This record gives sequence, C-alpha cells and structure tokens, in this order.
Amino acid sequence: MKKGFSLIELIVVITIIMVISVVGLISYSGQNKKARDSRRMADLEKYRVALEMARQVGSTYPTSLNTLVTMNLMSATLADPNKDYSYYYNRASAYTYSLGAHVEDLGSTNSAGIGSCGTSVTCNYLLTNP
Repeated sequence: MKKGFSLIELIVVITIIMVISVVGLISYSGQNKKARDSRRMADLEKYRVALEMARQVGSTYPTSLNTLVTMNLMSATLADPNKDYSYYYNRASAYTYSLGAHVEDLGSTNSAGIGSCGTSVTCNYLLTNP
C-alpha cells in the first residue's frame, strides 16, 4: 500500500484554502472602506467644529476651508484618505454652509449627491448648517 494523498484529496484541500482566502480578502477590503469612511466623517466633524468657532470669532462662516488655517483654528487642511477624492465646502450664505465627502460604503451615505469631491466623483455624504 502506497502512502500519500490522492489527486482528488489534494484538489479538495486546495479548493477549500482558496475559498477561505477569497472570503478573507473580501472581508478585509470591506473593513478598509469602512475605516476610510470613518476618517472622512471624523474630518468633516473637525471642519464643522472649526467653522463654528470661526463664526463665533468673525460672526460669519469663512469663504474657504483654508481660512481656518490662517485663523489658527486648524493646524492644516485635512486631506481625504483616498488621494483621488477631496472634501467639498460651499458657503451658501454668510450663515449657512455645506460640507461633503465621497464615502465608499454605500450604507453610510446620507445624500443623493451634491457637488464634486474629486475627478468625476460626486459627494454622497453631506453635513449642512443649519
């Protein structure tokens, strides 16, 4: 009697290993998207707080996010975790604004899409005031 594995046994084991690897890779990819989206939402919240402080100091919201750095309310402008995307800011009036980002996990969206968040990318997460 020969010792060893048959070809069928090897194919079954290799198939099981491949299925487990694919499931792990898909799960890992989804977690990376959620982590980037969490950072985007945290960045928008930092901008929101800085914008409220700017309004208290100057009585209106600034015309650009770069103004928050010049007012020393933020140490630097924040960049999107995906370098192809950017954050959206629109001051509709002296007392209202919209902040937006493009989130990758479609379960985290709260907007049908406003403004541009990069090259051919629409913002689908929005904070507005009021």
